[in-house]
Amino acid sequence: MVGHLSYLLLVVSMMMRTITMLRLLVIASAFVAIAYDIVWLKDPVGVFWETLLVLVNIIQISREWFSERRVRFTPDEQKFVSSRLRGVSKRDAKRLLNLGRWTEGAPGTVLTTEGDPVPNVVYLVSGRVDILCSDVLVGTCGPGNFVGEMSILAEEPASATAVVAETARYWLISSDKLRVLQDTDPQVSGALDVGIARDLRRKIIAANTERSATPQD
Repeated sequence: MVGHLSYLLLVVSMMMRTITMLRLLVIASAFVAIAYDIVWLKDPVGVFWETLLVLVNIIQISREWFSERRVRFTPDEQKFVSSRLRGVSKRDAKRLLNLGRWTEGAPGTVLTTEGDPVPNVVYLVSGRVDILCSDVLVGTCGPGNFVGEMSILAEEPASATAVVAETARYWLISSDKLRVLQDTDPQVSGALDVGIARDLRRKIIAANTERSATPQD
Protein backbone atom coordinates (compact mmCIF):
# COMPACT_ATOMS: atom_id res chain seq x y z
CA MET A 1 0.00 0.00 0.00
CA VAL A 2 2.85 2.40 0.76
CA GLY A 3 4.44 1.68 -2.60
CA HIS A 4 1.12 2.24 -4.36
CA LEU A 5 0.63 5.54 -2.47
CA SER A 6 3.95 6.84 -3.75
CA TYR A 7 2.97 6.20 -7.37
CA LEU A 8 -0.57 7.48 -6.79
CA LEU A 9 0.78 10.83 -5.56
CA LEU A 10 3.03 11.00 -8.62
CA VAL A 11 0.08 10.39 -10.95
CA VAL A 12 -2.07 12.98 -9.15
CA SER A 13 0.76 15.54 -9.45
CA MET A 14 0.51 15.30 -13.24
CA MET A 15 -3.10 16.53 -12.98
CA MET A 16 -2.21 19.79 -11.23
CA ARG A 17 -2.68 23.07 -13.11
CA THR A 18 0.07 24.95 -11.31
CA ILE A 19 3.72 23.98 -11.35
CA THR A 20 4.05 24.65 -7.60
CA MET A 21 1.33 22.15 -6.69
CA LEU A 22 2.85 19.65 -9.09
CA ARG A 23 6.24 19.98 -7.39
CA LEU A 24 4.75 19.70 -3.91
CA LEU A 25 3.01 16.45 -4.78
CA VAL A 26 6.16 15.10 -6.39
CA ILE A 27 8.00 15.87 -3.16
CA ALA A 28 5.29 14.10 -1.15
CA SER A 29 5.54 11.11 -3.49
CA ALA A 30 9.31 11.03 -3.08
CA PHE A 31 9.10 11.11 0.73
CA VAL A 32 6.70 8.17 0.72
CA ALA A 33 9.02 6.34 -1.69
CA ILE A 34 11.99 7.02 0.58
CA ALA A 35 10.13 5.50 3.53
CA TYR A 36 9.20 2.51 1.35
CA ASP A 37 12.82 2.06 0.21
CA ILE A 38 14.22 2.30 3.75
CA VAL A 39 11.69 0.26 5.72
CA TRP A 40 10.57 -2.40 3.26
CA LEU A 41 12.98 -2.62 0.31
CA LYS A 42 16.24 -1.75 2.09
CA ASP A 43 17.23 -0.06 -1.18
CA PRO A 44 19.95 2.63 -0.81
CA VAL A 45 19.92 3.34 -4.54
CA GLY A 46 16.22 4.21 -4.46
CA VAL A 47 16.74 6.36 -1.36
CA PHE A 48 19.54 8.28 -3.10
CA TRP A 49 17.54 9.08 -6.24
CA GLU A 50 14.32 9.90 -4.40
CA THR A 51 16.25 12.21 -2.06
CA LEU A 52 17.82 13.92 -5.07
CA LEU A 53 14.35 14.36 -6.56
CA VAL A 54 13.17 16.05 -3.34
CA LEU A 55 16.16 18.40 -3.27
CA VAL A 56 15.78 19.42 -6.92
CA ASN A 57 12.11 20.25 -6.47
CA ILE A 58 12.74 22.18 -3.25
CA ILE A 59 15.41 24.22 -5.04
CA GLN A 60 13.04 24.94 -7.94
CA ILE A 61 10.20 25.97 -5.62
CA SER A 62 12.62 28.27 -3.74
CA ARG A 63 13.78 29.87 -6.98
CA GLU A 64 10.19 30.49 -8.06
CA TRP A 65 9.31 31.94 -4.65
CA PHE A 66 12.24 34.36 -4.67
CA SER A 67 11.46 35.30 -8.27
CA GLU A 68 7.86 36.12 -7.29
CA ARG A 69 9.07 38.17 -4.32
CA ARG A 70 11.23 40.35 -6.59
CA VAL A 71 8.31 41.37 -8.82
CA ARG A 72 7.09 44.90 -8.14
CA PHE A 73 4.03 46.67 -9.55
CA THR A 74 3.31 50.37 -9.95
CA PRO A 75 0.02 51.59 -8.40
CA ASP A 76 -1.71 51.44 -11.80
CA GLU A 77 -0.36 47.94 -12.47
CA GLN A 78 -1.50 46.80 -9.04
CA LYS A 79 -5.05 47.98 -9.78
CA PHE A 80 -5.03 45.99 -13.01
CA VAL A 81 -3.63 42.85 -11.38
CA SER A 82 -5.95 43.03 -8.37
CA SER A 83 -9.13 43.50 -10.39
CA ARG A 84 -8.54 41.51 -13.58
CA LEU A 85 -5.56 39.17 -13.09
CA ARG A 86 -6.39 37.59 -9.77
CA GLY A 87 -4.95 34.10 -9.38
CA VAL A 88 -2.25 34.80 -11.97
CA SER A 89 1.36 34.56 -10.81
CA LYS A 90 3.15 37.87 -10.39
CA ARG A 91 5.72 36.88 -13.00
CA ASP A 92 3.09 36.08 -15.63
CA ALA A 93 1.17 39.27 -14.82
CA LYS A 94 4.35 41.34 -15.15
CA ARG A 95 5.25 39.69 -18.44
CA LEU A 96 1.83 40.58 -19.80
CA LEU A 97 1.99 44.17 -18.57
CA ASN A 98 5.42 44.65 -20.11
CA LEU A 99 4.02 43.79 -23.54
CA GLY A 100 1.74 46.83 -23.42
CA ARG A 101 2.20 50.42 -22.34
CA TRP A 102 0.54 52.98 -20.11
CA THR A 103 -0.72 56.27 -21.50
CA GLU A 104 -3.25 59.04 -20.95
CA GLY A 105 -6.01 60.01 -23.33
CA ALA A 106 -7.48 63.49 -23.51
CA PRO A 107 -11.21 64.01 -24.13
CA GLY A 108 -11.96 63.30 -27.78
CA THR A 109 -9.29 60.60 -28.16
CA VAL A 110 -10.72 57.84 -30.37
CA LEU A 111 -9.87 54.32 -29.17
CA THR A 112 -11.94 52.36 -31.69
CA THR A 113 -13.87 53.34 -34.80
CA GLU A 114 -17.05 51.54 -35.77
CA GLY A 115 -16.48 49.27 -38.77
CA ASP A 116 -12.67 49.56 -38.65
CA PRO A 117 -10.17 47.02 -37.31
CA VAL A 118 -9.45 47.45 -33.58
CA PRO A 119 -5.86 48.69 -33.18
CA ASN A 120 -5.52 48.04 -29.45
CA VAL A 121 -7.18 46.42 -26.48
CA VAL A 122 -7.42 48.99 -23.68
CA TYR A 123 -7.80 48.63 -19.91
CA LEU A 124 -9.01 51.73 -18.06
CA VAL A 125 -7.76 52.65 -14.60
CA SER A 126 -9.35 56.11 -14.56
CA GLY A 127 -11.57 58.37 -16.64
CA ARG A 128 -14.59 57.60 -18.81
CA VAL A 129 -15.03 56.35 -22.37
CA ASP A 130 -18.26 56.79 -24.32
CA ILE A 131 -19.44 53.99 -26.59
CA LEU A 132 -21.34 55.11 -29.71
CA CYS A 133 -23.14 53.21 -32.45
CA SER A 134 -24.04 55.29 -35.52
CA ASP A 135 -23.14 58.38 -33.46
CA VAL A 136 -25.70 57.42 -30.78
CA LEU A 137 -24.45 56.99 -27.21
CA VAL A 138 -25.19 53.40 -26.19
CA GLY A 139 -23.00 53.01 -23.12
CA THR A 140 -19.93 54.04 -21.18
CA CYS A 141 -16.82 52.36 -19.83
CA GLY A 142 -15.02 53.38 -16.67
CA PRO A 143 -12.22 52.25 -14.36
CA GLY A 144 -11.80 48.49 -14.43
CA ASN A 145 -13.30 48.07 -17.92
CA PHE A 146 -11.69 46.83 -21.12
CA VAL A 147 -12.34 48.55 -24.45
CA GLY A 148 -12.11 46.74 -27.79
CA GLU A 149 -11.86 43.26 -26.31
CA MET A 150 -15.01 41.87 -27.95
CA SER A 151 -13.88 42.67 -31.48
CA ILE A 152 -10.49 41.06 -30.82
CA LEU A 153 -12.05 37.91 -29.41
CA ALA A 154 -14.46 37.67 -32.33
CA GLU A 155 -11.77 38.75 -34.84
CA GLU A 156 -14.17 41.26 -36.34
CA PRO A 157 -14.14 45.04 -36.97
CA ALA A 158 -15.19 47.30 -34.13
CA SER A 159 -18.92 47.15 -33.50
CA ALA A 160 -18.89 50.64 -31.98
CA THR A 161 -16.84 53.79 -31.68
CA ALA A 162 -15.10 54.35 -28.34
CA VAL A 163 -14.19 57.96 -27.49
CA VAL A 164 -12.55 59.27 -24.33
CA ALA A 165 -15.11 61.49 -22.59
CA GLU A 166 -13.11 62.33 -19.46
CA THR A 167 -9.31 62.38 -19.29
CA ALA A 168 -8.40 58.73 -18.92
CA ARG A 169 -5.35 56.72 -17.97
CA TYR A 170 -5.13 53.28 -19.46
CA TRP A 171 -2.96 50.33 -20.41
CA LEU A 172 -3.07 49.21 -24.01
CA ILE A 173 -1.67 46.32 -26.01
CA SER A 174 -1.70 46.23 -29.80
CA SER A 175 -4.05 43.75 -31.43
CA ASP A 176 -1.22 42.30 -33.54
CA LYS A 177 0.93 41.70 -30.47
CA LEU A 178 -2.02 40.13 -28.67
CA ARG A 179 -2.66 37.70 -31.53
CA VAL A 180 1.01 36.69 -31.57
CA LEU A 181 0.85 36.22 -27.82
CA GLN A 182 -2.15 33.90 -28.17
CA ASP A 183 -0.11 31.66 -30.48
CA THR A 184 3.25 31.79 -28.72
CA ASP A 185 2.42 32.08 -25.01
CA PRO A 186 -1.03 30.66 -24.22
CA GLN A 187 -0.36 30.83 -20.47
CA VAL A 188 0.09 34.61 -20.41
CA SER A 189 -2.59 35.10 -23.05
CA GLY A 190 -4.92 32.99 -20.94
CA ALA A 191 -4.30 35.32 -18.00
CA LEU A 192 -5.66 38.22 -20.04
CA ASP A 193 -8.60 36.14 -21.28
CA VAL A 194 -9.60 35.46 -17.67
CA GLY A 195 -9.51 39.18 -16.91
CA ILE A 196 -11.60 39.97 -19.99
CA ALA A 197 -14.16 37.30 -19.04
CA ARG A 198 -14.50 38.84 -15.58
CA ASP A 199 -15.04 42.27 -17.10
CA LEU A 200 -17.65 40.97 -19.55
CA ARG A 201 -19.54 39.42 -16.66
CA ARG A 202 -19.41 42.75 -14.83
CA LYS A 203 -20.69 44.61 -17.91
CA ILE A 204 -23.55 42.15 -18.42
CA ILE A 205 -24.64 42.44 -14.80
CA ALA A 206 -24.46 46.25 -14.96
CA ALA A 207 -26.48 46.32 -18.20
CA ASN A 208 -29.15 44.00 -16.76
CA THR A 209 -29.36 46.08 -13.59
CA GLU A 210 -29.74 49.29 -15.58
CA ARG A 211 -32.38 47.72 -17.81
CA SER A 212 -34.42 46.46 -14.84
CA ALA A 213 -34.22 49.90 -13.18
CA THR A 214 -35.54 51.67 -16.29
CA PRO A 215 -39.31 52.32 -16.07
CA GLN A 216 -41.24 50.35 -18.67
CA ASP A 217 -44.03 52.00 -20.70
